Amino acid sequence: MATLEILEHPDPRLRQPSAPVERFDQALCELVDDMIETMHARSAIGLAAPQVDVRQRIVVCCTEPAQAPRVFINPEITGSSLPGYIEESCLSVPGQQGLVRRPTRVSVRAQDTAGERFHCKLENLDAVCLHHEIDHLDGTLFIDRLPFWKRLKIGASRLLRG
Repeated sequence: MATLEILEHPDPRLRQPSAPVERFDQALCELVDDMIETMHARSAIGLAAPQVDVRQRIVVCCTEPAQAPRVFINPEITGSSLPGYIEESCLSVPGQQGLVRRPTRVSVRAQDTAGERFHCKLENLDAVCLHHEIDHLDGTLFIDRLPFWKRLKIGASRLLRG
């Protein structure tokens, strides 16, 4: 296993949509293991493949340290409810936080690393985390969901830092 490099905003590769995974092989399993190691090494609760410069629809999440990481290949949210606001941050936008409105309950359809399809329901932080990571698969960052004035402030602070 290896710790992977995280792309950071404003890298244009973060804005590219990801393609569905079609090959469920050893290389996929190794990538997922590396993503999990990277997520843990950075003390994160989720990571999407585009953040490590892989244009595939792969997400790993682990919102509780004692919990086994969950892997979602080709995830699709099939239902959502109970929107709420949560303070978010992101490995790809270091040093920035903001209140984002997201569903706190989601139903999801996905595949595991063997290609087996599954459905599950997630609540609270698990739902928010998966929704955040699926945004990455579509080329969206959490800062895109912030109010305009907050996005301006983030942009200005990036310009001042160089």
